[in-house]
Amino acid sequence: MTIVMRLCGTFVLVLLSVGCSTRLVTGLDALTRGSGQSETAATTSFHAGVHRIVVSYNDETGNEGKIGYSPGDRTVGRGASLVGWSYSEDHGATWKYGGKLPPPPGWAVLWGDPAMTTSRANYGWVFISNLAFPDSKFPAAGVVGPVFSAVGGACILRSTDGGVKFSHLQCVSNTQAIPGRPDSAKGHFYDGGSMASSPSGEIYAAFVDVDASQIDVWRSPDGAQPFTKLPAPFPDYYVGSHPRVRVGPDGTLFAMTVVKTVNDPQAPVPYFIVVNRFRDGRWATPRVVTNTAQPYVPDVDFGASLLGSPLTMRVGPQFSFDVGTASVDRDDTIRFLVTQQNSRGWYFVRGGICDYALTSCGWYENWTFGAADPGPRDVQRIDVYNPNVAAFPGFLFGIAPRWQGTFLTRYGNSTTVLNVTRATLGYLNGAPFSIPIDIARDISVCSDLRGYWGDYDEFLPVQVDGDSVRFMRFVTNSDAGCVKRWQFIGERQHVGAVDYVY
Repeated sequence: MTIVMRLCGTFVLVLLSVGCSTRLVTGLDALTRGSGQSETAATTSFHAGVHRIVVSYNDETGNEGKIGYSPGDRTVGRGASLVGWSYSEDHGATWKYGGKLPPPPGWAVLWGDPAMTTSRANYGWVFISNLAFPDSKFPAAGVVGPVFSAVGGACILRSTDGGVKFSHLQCVSNTQAIPGRPDSAKGHFYDGGSMASSPSGEIYAAFVDVDASQIDVWRSPDGAQPFTKLPAPFPDYYVGSHPRVRVGPDGTLFAMTVVKTVNDPQAPVPYFIVVNRFRDGRWATPRVVTNTAQPYVPDVDFGASLLGSPLTMRVGPQFSFDVGTASVDRDDTIRFLVTQQNSRGWYFVRGGICDYALTSCGWYENWTFGAADPGPRDVQRIDVYNPNVAAFPGFLFGIAPRWQGTFLTRYGNSTTVLNVTRATLGYLNGAPFSIPIDIARDISVCSDLRGYWGDYDEFLPVQVDGDSVRFMRFVTNSDAGCVKRWQFIGERQHVGAVDYVY
């Protein structure tokens, strides 16, 4: 059975939802209107008495003469940068474009896949990581087409004024030589990115090391001292996805990713999700989160044509988790959402929990969103994917914890739009229960011919007001109009924000 409430308003389910709104973050000002922005990471800060929401994204602004496109190709030249950011000082009502940073010395290009965090020991320190091309791997004539051969690490930026201005802090790269990969000593191919901070101010940055089929996690003790690489969290697995990292209230680091059972990319074993935790200077034994296979990186077919080409959407990591406050009667400190595929090939999202010690993880079937088992009367296709989980831990006095999930939903066998949907990962009479609610409808999609429209987006609590918490989901938005779809570019793509209070 599929239940989706297509509304945006007041709704009571254990907690109270009191409205939602959708705004553009980019595309309204002269600097970002004529270029594309997509794929987001976000955080909040507090500096000099000002609370800010800060979002980073893949930003085409200012790359004239450095990135060139033709209908079937792309050329990336030295000095190109995709790191851009915006910030809001009025809880998301309006946004200011923060700007761009060029690559630092020794690095030719900054190439997006943003991740962000704020120091939990100094709320004015904000961090962004971006993939990067080292000079040693960058051809003199630039990179034509796919850029995999040029990526060789990532660069980390820091703001000390709450996310208004950023400067380069450090670039990180794994240069251990790998047999059969002659360029690996110049820097392993990193992809994705995830960042987190501990209560004491440790800063973590994690990436999938594609050359080594592992997750590389880098740690700075305080956000000022250099980052050093931790031991691998999943050494006995073949890693095949971006990571996600979170830190618990006692400083325990958690890492989650998609793996195969053995470190062999050709092994005929389905992908599944694992999680591990790092404390007291070492990783524990990884815990399997899922007990069924899930799609690795699905391409969502919209069943429609746009500007003469089939409309598809390529997506990134199809899992999310957060660490929050456990229930009174159970240890559900970690709650997660994972994209699955049903017998008809439609995508749906399932949720579950792990305890804090990772002694057990399991599904909660009533946290299932979309058509897990469609019946013969279910003729309209529903795809639910790109899940995010956000936990608000609550305060000891006056405000209860909150657990929320969001995901993208597309309805119909043929469409060019999608919705943003939210759901409380909660309980009714002690049993897991949730009803999803659409909070943004009919967002236009304009992907490039590969299906790129932003592989992932951020979702987080951004404001506390009395007994209410405001949550915000960022998403790529093409409502400005789709005027061009080439192999490596879809115009226009901008960043939107959907927020609601409950």
